[in-house]
Amino acid sequence: MPKGVPVELTLNHGNPIVPDDLRESLFSRWVLENPWPFSIAILLLAATIAWIAIQRDDRRPLLAAGVLAGLALLGLGLGLVVETPAEAASSATRRFVADAEAGRLDRLFSRLDPEATLHPGRLGNPGFPIEDLRSMLEALGGIHRIERNSITLLDAVGTGGDAAIVELACLTRTRSSLGYVPSRWIFEWERRDDRWMIRSITAASIAGRVPNGRDVLRVGG
Repeated sequence: MPKGVPVELTLNHGNPIVPDDLRESLFSRWVLENPWPFSIAILLLAATIAWIAIQRDDRRPLLAAGVLAGLALLGLGLGLVVETPAEAASSATRRFVADAEAGRLDRLFSRLDPEATLHPGRLGNPGFPIEDLRSMLEALGGIHRIERNSITLLDAVGTGGDAAIVELACLTRTRSSLGYVPSRWIFEWERRDDRWMIRSITAASIAGRVPNGRDVLRVGG
């Protein structure tokens, strides 16, 4: 995402993570990222037209049905073959989580942009510098070492160009926690050459509370 673009996150299920005017085109959202609803709807329409044509013994609409069926299959093929920024960022987030679970700190650090920031609560809040972000991640190799973790939500949207925002929710048990702790995070990703790098991480909520300082993991202890 270009620097200086304000983003407000709703963090509610069913609501968009970014405003519609920052999202990629409808073609990218409904064909490249998720082709199934579009393709199934067009195939059903094609089948309906073909059935009506057969019932009326009128072969002329069959051509339109064939064109629609071909369009649906083309859209499905594009969606399955083309990887969008949102899909790439989702995959990068899953790899990041897997490395965090395994305590592979070097891999976590390697995905941070040199100017990456840590934000408490909302992405729009002032961010702390990369040193605080590294300190948070270092805790995953020590006091907050992850013992068990499951992803409960992973939702991504492209924000134009080679950039995307991912909303992540987890249920985690760490060395420091008394049980499983829910948390929600926002990852801001951007492609640099052939790699996806983290521009920012926002700790939206941990253990049902919104962090308000640089030591965001303290609220989950």
